[in-house]
Amino acid sequence: MPDCSVTQELTGKSAQDIFSTDLFIKEIKKSADKLQIDISSLEEKSLPLYLETCLKSDQPAVSSEAHRIIKLFGERLAVILLCLKEGSPENRAARLDWSDVHWNYWNSLEHIILVGGLASPPLGEQLKQYMEHVFVLSGKKPYNIILGKDSTYAALRGCSTYLANNSAFQVNLIFDYGQSFIKRSYVTMENGQIKDIVILEKTLSRHVEWDIEDPNTEKSEAALLNNHFLETIAKTICEVEKRGLTIHPHIILSIANYVKDGVIANRGGYGKLRLIAPNYADYLSAYLREKYNKEYYFTLVHDGTAMAAGYSNHTMSVCLSLGTAFGVGFPRQ
Repeated sequence: MPDCSVTQELTGKSAQDIFSTDLFIKEIKKSADKLQIDISSLEEKSLPLYLETCLKSDQPAVSSEAHRIIKLFGERLAVILLCLKEGSPENRAARLDWSDVHWNYWNSLEHIILVGGLASPPLGEQLKQYMEHVFVLSGKKPYNIILGKDSTYAALRGCSTYLANNSAFQVNLIFDYGQSFIKRSYVTMENGQIKDIVILEKTLSRHVEWDIEDPNTEKSEAALLNNHFLETIAKTICEVEKRGLTIHPHIILSIANYVKDGVIANRGGYGKLRLIAPNYADYLSAYLREKYNKEYYFTLVHDGTAMAAGYSNHTMSVCLSLGTAFGVGFPRQ
């Protein structure tokens, strides 16, 4: 723990131990009575949205409890950033895969761009205030905390920077496969410029658990995840074509997993898809070719990288995704 005003006992814990959407949800459920939320009738993954309503409540007890929860996690996020900025000997010893280059990089950074569902207003605005307060009281030089514009859909917008316009007018599909939701959209481009990004209704993510130890269970879950993946793409193609639009063959997919040249790494909830095919991008192309008798090709992008892609104008910065889990991306200069 760095020297700061935070009294929470966080020593020895990792970032994932103290900050995530799941932890947010658990805290909201513990305080459901104080927040006057009937959690039995609500989708669990949507609970943070109801915390926004509680912040604006005209009942002081409700709004006070909502602020307590956000303060709790705002302070934790500030501590994580202070640890990265200070690079104490204890934290360096706990991160043996990093060299001085990595710690010096985080120390020299100027801007932290927050994106993802928890960074959206008004939650993001309140988190930012509590984070900045911890930095002020610590006496340390703070990062400049920037709330990403329309941060819930940052990956979709970042993916649009990977598109090339080859005609006077074209329509490309873009997906963001996250741990909680799958966000869908299509982009219209005209004369080399993005004309519009149309957000479609998001759908729940399924079969994205990542702590499966039994190989047979993992294989069967991979098949179910793949089916859900394909169904979402097929559904979106039909939905967009019903609007009278012709879809360009280049489809961009942001995915909450490490990926390189279409190959998905064995890490995270979507890592199971490596069991479907060695190169998942090629597999998707072959599947759609057989289903629609059309040629589609896919670009798969790590979600943190996708989110950061929309902030290439920010130098000396990183993009932190506050979604189901931590994500990090580095804006392309």
